Amino acid sequence: MPQQISSREDLKKDPFQDRIQLALEWIAAHRQTFFSIVGTLVVVIVIAVFVATNLRTLNTQAWERYNRGQGWAQAGNPQNAISSYDDVITNFGRTKAAAYAMLGKGDILYRQRQLPEAIKTYQECLSKGPSKLLAPFALSGLGAAQEDSGDFAGAIETYKQFTSNYPDHFLAPKMYESQARCYEYSRNPDGAKEVYEKIMTMFPDTLWAQNARGRYQALAPAPFQDTAKPQ
Repeated sequence: MPQQISSREDLKKDPFQDRIQLALEWIAAHRQTFFSIVGTLVVVIVIAVFVATNLRTLNTQAWERYNRGQGWAQAGNPQNAISSYDDVITNFGRTKAAAYAMLGKGDILYRQRQLPEAIKTYQECLSKGPSKLLAPFALSGLGAAQEDSGDFAGAIETYKQFTSNYPDHFLAPKMYESQARCYEYSRNPDGAKEVYEKIMTMFPDTLWAQNARGRYQALAPAPFQDTAKPQ
């Protein structure tokens, strides 16, 4: 069947223009609904921009106050440093700077020998889920505070958590040594010897291994036999 030839008026019609015309007619017939939708979208956009801007402002303020605390700490004014850290922790608790402020506060409390407060602060820092950069230092501080307070069992578990989660960290040998020392303090020479063996095996030809060998030989009459395969 031959195709019907379109008239000149049909050829002039533009489908896009037709859709625009229909949309305009709908808007004219539903003005209140249209303006309500537009108003809602505008409010949502304004709120999103406000939240994003406010969040950036909060982060900036938090880091500024954290850096202020760092400055006080380096200047030898621990009380002002703690005050600045507390400001970050209290008023900017949801920012990343808060965990750093907790670590800084914990370190000051540890140096001041306020061990229960230091332990609590380190634990709060770790509960924030700090970054992989920050967490090892919080664990190290927590273990040291627990050890110095006489909580050797707690310190051992903290040191174990460190070496399990961060075996390649530069503080790992020290954490192993601290763990072995806590076993000695706990009158558990077998536990201490086991850790000293790990140090000698994992970190040969280092001062850590040399110190571990000395402690191992003090605890066991027979010298440690290195079972590592020759190269």
